[in-house]
Amino acid sequence: MKTLELTTPEAVEYLKENVKIHDRIEIAYNRIFAEGEVLNVDFSKYFGKPGFKLLIDLDESDLGATIEVDVYEVEEDIIEFVHYPKDGEEVDVTVI
Repeated sequence: MKTLELTTPEAVEYLKENVKIHDRIEIAYNRIFAEGEVLNVDFSKYFGKPGFKLLIDLDESDLGATIEVDVYEVEEDIIEFVHYPKDGEEVDVTVI
C-alpha cells in the first residue's frame, strides 16, 4: 500500500484524477466515514460553477444505501481516504 500526505488541494486533485467508477474508497470527512464502491464520478457544472461529486454505494448497508459526496463542498473537512483502484495499488492518503 502506498501512503501519501497531501494538502487539501492536492487531495482533491488526486481524487479527480485517480478515482474511477467501480473503484472502492474509504473516505473520512468532518464526522462522516463512508466506505464502498464508487458508482459514479460527476464533473457537471452546478449553477454555473464546476462541480465534483462521487456517488458511493455504502458497504454492509441493509438498506442498500448510496450517498453522494460533493467533494468541493466538503474539501476542507476531508481528513483521510483510502483508494482501492479496480486495477492497481492501494493508496492511503492523509490530508495535512
